[in-house]
Amino acid sequence: MSRALLILLGLSLATGAPLAARGQVAAPSLVEEDLAPAEEPARESQPKPAPAAAAEPESLPPPPPPAAPQPPAPPPVRAIEPVRARFGDLLEAWQDRRAALREQDLPRAQAAERRLLELRRELGVENLDALAAAEVRASARALEARVPAEPVARAELAVALAPDGAAAHLALARALLARDPGNPEPALRALAAGLAAAVREPHTARAAVADLCVAGLAAALAAAALAVALLFLRRLRLLLHDVRHLPLLRATTPLQAGFMSLAVLAAPLALRLGPAAFLAALALCAAPYLRRSERAVATAALLAVAALPWAAGETARLGAFTGTLADDVYALEHGADDGRVAARLAARAARGELPSAGLLALGHHHKRRGDLADALRWYQAAGASRPEALVGMGNVQLLRGDLDGAKASYLAAVDRASAIGNLSALAAAHYDLSKVFVRQSALDQAQEARRKAAGEDGALVARAGSDDDFRQNRWLIDAPVPFAEVRALAADDAPAGAEDAVRVRLAGPLPAAGWPWLPVAAALALWPLAWLGRRPGVSHACQRCGRAVCRRCDGVDGSLCGQCVNVFVKKDLVDPRDRLRKEQQVRRHARAERLAARALGIAAGGAGHLWRGQPARGALLLLLLAFLVALALSSAGVAPPPYPVPWAGAAKLALFGSLAALVWALSVRDLFRRTRS
Repeated sequence: MSRALLILLGLSLATGAPLAARGQVAAPSLVEEDLAPAEEPARESQPKPAPAAAAEPESLPPPPPPAAPQPPAPPPVRAIEPVRARFGDLLEAWQDRRAALREQDLPRAQAAERRLLELRRELGVENLDALAAAEVRASARALEARVPAEPVARAELAVALAPDGAAAHLALARALLARDPGNPEPALRALAAGLAAAVREPHTARAAVADLCVAGLAAALAAAALAVALLFLRRLRLLLHDVRHLPLLRATTPLQAGFMSLAVLAAPLALRLGPAAFLAALALCAAPYLRRSERAVATAALLAVAALPWAAGETARLGAFTGTLADDVYALEHGADDGRVAARLAARAARGELPSAGLLALGHHHKRRGDLADALRWYQAAGASRPEALVGMGNVQLLRGDLDGAKASYLAAVDRASAIGNLSALAAAHYDLSKVFVRQSALDQAQEARRKAAGEDGALVARAGSDDDFRQNRWLIDAPVPFAEVRALAADDAPAGAEDAVRVRLAGPLPAAGWPWLPVAAALALWPLAWLGRRPGVSHACQRCGRAVCRRCDGVDGSLCGQCVNVFVKKDLVDPRDRLRKEQQVRRHARAERLAARALGIAAGGAGHLWRGQPARGALLLLLLAFLVALALSSAGVAPPPYPVPWAGAAKLALFGSLAALVWALSVRDLFRRTRS
């Protein structure tokens, strides 16, 4: 009982003591002085004043500094979309579109067309030439069928599939003009785009260069041969006259002497020494009778013939592209490959026969297909000293997520491209470097790199770059293979073969070591032979009747023959009947010369000028007319592109044929004006 009381008493004290300490007050009193002083409460039991109830200080403390603003969280980095399409998907979309068109299912055909263009962009293919050529043919068939809108739609798809194809732009121009003949402006813009594409696309450009060069070579040969032949025929009468004074032919008749002379001149052809030797023989025989201007034209003609083999080799070098190694490298770099071209180049690389340009093209090809391991292998094979390979390595590293490695590769590419002045590689390196800076949230550096890229090659950045399309072949730029290196791969053994073939045609059995020195020597020998023309035994033509003025025969040495001297100078020595006969002969000669010049002018343009004593004007007109005629007649072309324009031959015939007719008409008009009296 006592233990329970003690416990109860202890609990009451434990709970009541704090309350008594906080609520204790003095007993009430009537007088304030009688109050006893209150005891100071214990320190440890006194409660701490609240911060709000604390006494205010005399001066407020300075406010704490504001906290630094937290940087905004970087936006989430969007992943680069890898390549999921394959080349077979392009063909599948194309076949799907063709099937839909056959079934007249236009919505399905349009969907397949959009998918085809999207696959082209995803695979990074610049030109689908074969598909575009099919659309060009379809546009031409639709024009023939007089379908109103289909030709334009087909041609527009061809342009979208192959922007570098001149045939597609020309087909679009033709379709636009046929649809709206009264508004030629769109057709002219398409025509201008086609001409620009023809200049930059190597197959078309080099085929045009080959056609121009071959036409120039044919024109040079034709003009040289015709000029030398006309100069020789113009002086043949004098040559046959002087031959009879040779010691071995003095006892022969004029007919026998002439026959023997022509037999000697035809010996180069009979012995198959080639046309060059025959022309040289004609020029050398006519040299003593030629005036200085005529001799200069003959010299230029022989030098042109001597330069033809070299010019043919240069033409082959400038025009060769289709079927060469350059064609394969260009197709892999700018076109679509089903794997066969890449396999051929890889086989050459395995033999150690593929230059670095081909290795770069293989790297770009595999990178566009999404084969990053193979792409990196080919970039490394191309060499780390090339800025294009360094850009490719950086692209592969960035696609694999290695930002630091990609940045190092791009910076190395910038250094190499700056050292050699490769602006395209420099622009690609700066552009791709800006993408690294964006991923590292260094926006100022990214903007500066982008500005440099636009200044170095803005066309490349505008054409190949994209900030909104995160597919790997659109978000990054590959440094293109320099076209000069690709063009150099077309110069194989074709130039040497063309040079040898033309030389054999011109020189026959003449040894290669003697060309072009022997034709050049024959051309230069025309000038020493002019000394013979001032010798007393060499005749010249009479200014009135055209007979040979021979000192040995007539005893005169002037501009007139003996008959003309007696008739027109010594008038009293000749009977009036003989004088009339001679005057008729002079008139017949003048009329024959005029008719011969006009006939030659009608037949060959400048040949009439050359016949009547204007060799420079006549030779230039001959060359120009022969050049235009050669272009007009080469409708198919010497080296046509893989996908030629169907109506290109007719267009060339119409254009260059019209120009040739204009030149011919102007030359004939000028000749008739000069021979009027």
